[in-house]
Amino acid sequence: MQYVYLLKYTVNYTNEIKYKVFTKIENAINFHKNYKHYILKNAYIEHYEILVMELNINS
Repeated sequence: MQYVYLLKYTVNYTNEIKYKVFTKIENAINFHKNYKHYILKNAYIEHYEILVMELNINS
């Protein structure tokens, strides 16, 4: 079993919900804290949720 962390977030410059997947919870938290838009200087995450999913990957 392996865990995957889905970061569900909204930003201040659009109303759409965005998603990003991480394999470590630390990476999801750091993404939220260090979020920068590649063009907009004043972009930030307004709201976020971290959803945990357990995966069973059989080869």
